Amino acid sequence: MNKLVAAPLCLLVLAISQVAMLAHPMGNFSVSHYARLEVSAAGARVRFALDLAEIPSFELLREWKLEAASPRATLERRAREQAAAWARNLRFSSNGRSVLPRLEGVQFTVSEGAGGLPVVRITADLTLPVTAGKIEYEDRNYPDRAGWKEIVIEAGEGASIQKASHTDRDRSKALTAYPEDLTAAPPQDLRAALEWTANAPAAAGRPAVPVEPEIVPPPPSQDTRSVHVASRPPEAKAPGTVVHGDYLSQLLGNRDLTWSMMLAGVAVAFGLGAIHALSPGHGKTIVAAYLVGARGTAKHAVFLGGMVTFTHTISVFALGLTTLFLSQYVVPEKIYPVLGAISGLSIVWIGATLFYKRAMRLRSVDGHGDVHHHDHDHDHAHGHSHSHGGLTHTHDGHTHSHVPEGDVTMGSLIALGASGGLVPCPSALVLLLSSVALGRVGLGLMLLLGFSAGLAVVLMAIGLLVLYARNLLPDREKTARSRAFQLIPVFSAGLITFVGLIMTGVSLGWIKPTGMLG
Repeated sequence: MNKLVAAPLCLLVLAISQVAMLAHPMGNFSVSHYARLEVSAAGARVRFALDLAEIPSFELLREWKLEAASPRATLERRAREQAAAWARNLRFSSNGRSVLPRLEGVQFTVSEGAGGLPVVRITADLTLPVTAGKIEYEDRNYPDRAGWKEIVIEAGEGASIQKASHTDRDRSKALTAYPEDLTAAPPQDLRAALEWTANAPAAAGRPAVPVEPEIVPPPPSQDTRSVHVASRPPEAKAPGTVVHGDYLSQLLGNRDLTWSMMLAGVAVAFGLGAIHALSPGHGKTIVAAYLVGARGTAKHAVFLGGMVTFTHTISVFALGLTTLFLSQYVVPEKIYPVLGAISGLSIVWIGATLFYKRAMRLRSVDGHGDVHHHDHDHDHAHGHSHSHGGLTHTHDGHTHSHVPEGDVTMGSLIALGASGGLVPCPSALVLLLSSVALGRVGLGLMLLLGFSAGLAVVLMAIGLLVLYARNLLPDREKTARSRAFQLIPVFSAGLITFVGLIMTGVSLGWIKPTGMLG
């Protein structure tokens, strides 16, 4: 495959993989919401639940200065305090008048997630002192976090709903049994409204004025230690992802470790990093393959793979330190959009530069069009020579190419490598934070380096593969001189620019991938 064909082909794969990346979930950062509003003759009740994935659960427990293994009574006390704080971030109005909820009970659950990190879910039961009419609701807790956000509205005894923004369909069973259909977009609802009427007199003794949220301990017979089941929304796990119960998660939680077990863990981490580099949505792999395959050398391939890996490792460390020490000042998930925007803008810059250079070179080729039309039977002794393998021509000492490619520069390699590795993958961050939480920082660093090494080897291998792919098929000058094929590299550079713009728009929230993908 010649360079003219290899480059656009890699660019096509790049575009597909980058669009696929828009739907790639960051499940380890997610917070799922659930609210069930039930109206009855006695007023209104609300069941509100927040299900925190590994990273926000880690942050919450550090904020509490507790661990998952802390005394149960202490954890439940802090959970009730947290539920009261979250209740104050809920906005209710009844017939245009603000209403404050009363906190009746709290259920707290904690279980083991990916990498052995805890996963926390807190469910609060609230009552609203309201009368029949219109109720409006808004949840202001973690509004920008990814996750499942579901609202259910239903009528209880003695009440009828006249109009409602949501139905009584409970898709996740209060965040305990998510649907298994991975193609269905998760709900993203944080606001609701309904109009209802009472079919019977309201129960006496119910206050009709707003009251401050307060904690009412559950009766002694009530067991708040409910089982944590299916706490995560359905998501398509990318290959190379660290998940609950896998080998690395079990290794980190093992108290008795031998050198052979640790070496096996590093090997597994290496394999996960290698698979991760091949998974959909990792455009850095295809971008690397494209630039190295255009006019690069084996040294370019090795350098680019190493640059991506170095940047990726440093970004994981930086985000991990932010999560550990600066989360009260800088929310880690807020860093992801910034890094994504920087990465996208870098790709825009690379694509625009390539577009300009290739357009100028194509214009130069057009300017020498009269020289290209010669008789091949003409005597080459006139100082005219061909190099069909490289698609270049030499006329009286002047060499030029039919292919409007730009040379690979060290600046473009550094920029591409840095942009490709700038956004750390959540699995690597989970490994680092899990090792810190379990007091095994050394093992965590070894696993992270193994993960990054696997990523590097695959990047280098793909770069070398594309670099030498042109030797598989003979070059054909007639095809290369086709106008369509001369324009493909220019259009492909424009495609890179477009993809970079999409990535930037998604990172900054200007483009909603969930809406694009249905």
